[in-house]
Amino acid sequence: MNVSQTISFFTPSILVVEILLGEFLFVKTAPKRQYFWVIFLLCGFTSIYITIFTEITYSSIMQQWFTYGDSINNDQSIGKSLFNFFFYLIIFLMTILTVFLSYKIKFTQALFLCSGGYALQHIARSITRLCTIHDYFTEDPFGPYMSLILEFLIFAAVYLLFYFILIKKFSNDIERNADNLRKAITAFIVTIVCIGMSRITIDIPEQQTLISIISNSVYAILCCGLIISTIFDIKKNENMAQEVDMMAEILRNERKQYELSKENIELINIKCHDLKHQIASLRKDGSEKNIQEIEHAIMIYDSAIKTGNDELDVLLTQKKLICDSRQIQLTCVVNGKLVSFMDNFDVYSLFGNAISNAIESVENIEDKGKRCVNVIARKIADMLIIHVENYFQGDLKLKDGLPVTSKDPNYHGFGMLSMKRIAKKYGGELTVSLKEDIFNLDIIIPFKKENAEKATA
Repeated sequence: MNVSQTISFFTPSILVVEILLGEFLFVKTAPKRQYFWVIFLLCGFTSIYITIFTEITYSSIMQQWFTYGDSINNDQSIGKSLFNFFFYLIIFLMTILTVFLSYKIKFTQALFLCSGGYALQHIARSITRLCTIHDYFTEDPFGPYMSLILEFLIFAAVYLLFYFILIKKFSNDIERNADNLRKAITAFIVTIVCIGMSRITIDIPEQQTLISIISNSVYAILCCGLIISTIFDIKKNENMAQEVDMMAEILRNERKQYELSKENIELINIKCHDLKHQIASLRKDGSEKNIQEIEHAIMIYDSAIKTGNDELDVLLTQKKLICDSRQIQLTCVVNGKLVSFMDNFDVYSLFGNAISNAIESVENIEDKGKRCVNVIARKIADMLIIHVENYFQGDLKLKDGLPVTSKDPNYHGFGMLSMKRIAKKYGGELTVSLKEDIFNLDIIIPFKKENAEKATA
């Protein structure tokens, strides 16, 4: 084999590496499995081995070296073109399997994200094909080497460009869009069409003209651009759905706020009614017992909590009143200044949902000594740590790391999802755990430089 044939023979193996690198960019933020690099590299090298073995087997059967992009002759059957199609399809499927086995993601997510990785690779290769269309890269002795160097530079430029402009900026949207069977199948089908059209345009010799090569390369770039735009632009519909969900949450919170306010008013009315009778009784006999009851009755008005954050003060005071009425002990060690960088509604929603869930968990516990909720918000190093704990009875079932409840099926787990969304909005994480009979909710949010300055002001 000459230099061109040698490079052509190993091109499918290079293709495996290129596709895996493209897929790695799309899926890099997903959670990795244990021994990630061992699995990823082992599966990658296995894919390369299978690719080379298939080429050698094909060459042995056909009595000629396998060359990438070699068109069929008139006396050859369409069988070679079909072989090429399924050969490159299998390469793509092996890379999908590599990603699926290396990351903790669903197969549909792997299918969707890998389609984006293949599309990115195909765009880079089409650009390379346009840039190496000159006869110099095939006829000159140094042409194949220069073609290989130019290919490396183009792939590096395209991958870095897409990563920093799109992939890195919209990584959260990519993960959210990936978890959808319809999107995954659509992206995969479009990818298969790209592979099929590439085989048709390359394998038919009559199509190998300058104009056809340019037009086919441009077509491939546009088609693969469609896949990538599907991955990113589809977030508009997702954002609209999120806005609807957010509006539903706001309305639901407003209703809860109304119910809580109504309950507080009823509590105040009851206390005022008790005070009237106790004062009337005090006037009659001046009993010390009645005076103590009056003091106990008016303690409810001294339940205001001061944290340094007005919105948080109102919320925690309200929750304290509710806890008092339900014989629940609410303990708060919260520095309200630490959350000053957050949107007021986010603060209300985050702490409100967390404490409401805790109250619902302990209010039916018979042992009154276990009807307690502890809330802590403090700064450790450059991190905001929010910790809420309460006693918990029963079995805790988790789905995607969040508790599953049978209550309120119309808003199943929405409060917890809302808290997780808020944590991610500020670059943080939410985790839950159950140790013995204590339920722990932990939220960790890193302070950015400007946020750290606000928190220490």
